[in-house]
Amino acid sequence: MRALITGIDGFAGRHLAALLAARGHAVHGLARRAVASPAGATVHPADVTDADAVARAVAAAAPERCFHLAGIASVPAAIADPSLALRVNALGTQHLLAAVARHAPAARVIVIGSGDAYGAVPAAALPVREAQPLQPRSPYGASKAAAEIIAGQWERGGGLDVVCVRAFNHTGPGQRAGFVCADFARQLVAIAAGTLPPRVAVGDLSPVRDFSDVRDVVAAYVAIAERGARGAVYNVCSGVGRSVREVLDALIGLVGVPVEVTVDTTRLRPADVPALVGDASALHAATGWAPRIAWEQTLADLIASLR
Repeated sequence: MRALITGIDGFAGRHLAALLAARGHAVHGLARRAVASPAGATVHPADVTDADAVARAVAAAAPERCFHLAGIASVPAAIADPSLALRVNALGTQHLLAAVARHAPAARVIVIGSGDAYGAVPAAALPVREAQPLQPRSPYGASKAAAEIIAGQWERGGGLDVVCVRAFNHTGPGQRAGFVCADFARQLVAIAAGTLPPRVAVGDLSPVRDFSDVRDVVAAYVAIAERGARGAVYNVCSGVGRSVREVLDALIGLVGVPVEVTVDTTRLRPADVPALVGDASALHAATGWAPRIAWEQTLADLIASLR
């Protein structure tokens, strides 16, 4: 199989490239700038906001499967520049699907959205299933909901084989700072090494989120590409809710350093969602996928990658 991964140089993109290469697939990637080829992939430099560049990359890759991961992935970054988030996440999706329609119309496209698009789900509706209306509260969630609407239009009216994903929080080895698990882990590893004082800066520790291992998540993307239903939408999640406080406590225990926890008001988010936990039963029924990596192993591997 010839696969094209947009955002191949990102966190999930690198893991997905490694998985596909290990399974013997020919891997091509689209990246905004020239990068070292993850897992021996052929990388085509292109910014998803540049329709002509995306079209050239798709034509060169001639994919049978396309995994659309490129985008603004950070909620704070989208809050800081909502217009950029819309251009990259929504317009970038439009550019990719138009290029596929022109140069690889038989390809299946997996459009990676976010559970953040659900917004504030009533407690009685948790864990949330795919039929729940999208009511995003953040610019990031809105941009991902817009991308999903565009993807659905191309499937229904444009004749493309498109499947949409709502991925919930994921972490694991190689995640960069700016995401809660990696941010806490980096601070703790630096404290253990003696390069930071024994204080961890945090935001609100009360929100409950559904965290998965990135390696399980990219395995779900491949399962969807192979066995998912055209036009369907699938949650990719663990189904387990953990508070941010629980995540911090687990990381402190694994690193083994005494610390003082201090609230940094710059880390607090407006209109944050109190709890968001997903239901992946539709994905399991369609593909047989289920999480395999224990949460404690995920955090241990994250810490090891930072050391």
